[in-house]
Amino acid sequence: MFKQGTHSELFKSLESIGASFAIFELQAGTSNFKLVSANTLYEEITEKPINECVNKTIIEILPRYVEKPLREHFQRCLSEQNSQEIEMIIERSGVSRWWRVIISPVLPRNQGCDRLINTCIEITDKKMLEKQLIITRQRFQAVIENAYDGIITIDDKQTIKLMNQAARDIFGVGESEVCGTNLSRFIPLRYRSKHLEYIASFRHSVMDSRPMHSRASVTGLRVDGTEVPLEVAISKIRVGPETEMTAVIRDISERARLIDELSRAATQDSLTGLYNRRFTTRTLSKELERCRRFNHVLSIVIMDLDNFKEINDTYGHSCGDSVLKIVAETLSKDIREIDTFCRWGGEEFVVLLPETNFEAAIIWAQRACALIASKEIEELSGQIISITASFGVMATYGKDETIDTLMQKVDKALYHAKRSGKNCVYGFE
Repeated sequence: MFKQGTHSELFKSLESIGASFAIFELQAGTSNFKLVSANTLYEEITEKPINECVNKTIIEILPRYVEKPLREHFQRCLSEQNSQEIEMIIERSGVSRWWRVIISPVLPRNQGCDRLINTCIEITDKKMLEKQLIITRQRFQAVIENAYDGIITIDDKQTIKLMNQAARDIFGVGESEVCGTNLSRFIPLRYRSKHLEYIASFRHSVMDSRPMHSRASVTGLRVDGTEVPLEVAISKIRVGPETEMTAVIRDISERARLIDELSRAATQDSLTGLYNRRFTTRTLSKELERCRRFNHVLSIVIMDLDNFKEINDTYGHSCGDSVLKIVAETLSKDIREIDTFCRWGGEEFVVLLPETNFEAAIIWAQRACALIASKEIEELSGQIISITASFGVMATYGKDETIDTLMQKVDKALYHAKRSGKNCVYGFE
């Protein structure tokens, strides 16, 4: 029917088609195509009544910007005997509408047929949705790429689907180095098995998001092999049959450094690097409790540098600071790992010797006294300064003792050492 029929013969059949539908025919000896017939829906393309367009060429019924690409595809369809499909914008009265144009030969050309079927389906709404989707995707990408925090998305196999600029900066990688690789490369080896367990647990959890506050630490691995402390929160979303997980990460190296500094300040003496009085008092309380519970012995040694005020007054406080540092360094090498050595205050030092009886503590104090006396400091002017210290020692099993009573007793022993001529050891068993 489409092969030979005229407009009057074809119109009723074409009118039953629910899309813009037309039949064109190549005019003999030319490259022009004339409209054989079309349904009234095709008037959305021609913007003219179909009766006025029948037997006219496409250049006569369509604008030039529409006619030219349409005629080229008509010719290609006939020469290649293959269907053609293009998308076109047709503007009418200031309104742009998108159309999908499908062109198919009626019969093979070798059967003497130069007719084509042209079907047009409006896709304006689809194109508008695609445009909005592109805008939304661009907006999303801009937000993700410019976010202060790092953002990483992985699939069920921990394959990285997305890593923004902030995350790439944290791990020291380029954009082309991450997508499609496995997240495990950014996790230290010792944490990988636990991380796999955690991800599996979260995947089957009823929760859709989870901050990682409960983890003691989250550590990332940079490509240069260095580690970085991270604060992480994760969420999950179903994408088809798979579950994707997104992590928001923040480099907390500076915060960790500040916390470490605060921790040291709370436990260490800033000048000597030894434990401070606060830390040693807490340690002494624990050691006393252990002595009472298990009937163990603890020895306490207090040491005071002799004539230290004279050193400060004569040579200055910088020289006095040097003396304190040398004493701390010297005795730090002569204690056990279980011992606690602290700067108690000023020129006083305290040493806690767990599992050490009175006789052993006296021997240690005498050795420490000799070590200090063997040290000499050369002052800036070249003068040699000798230093000595006095020691008080006591031992206890902790029964009926408090920190205050213990320190009073060991202070009394130190007082006796000072009264005995200094540079010596005195103790209460």
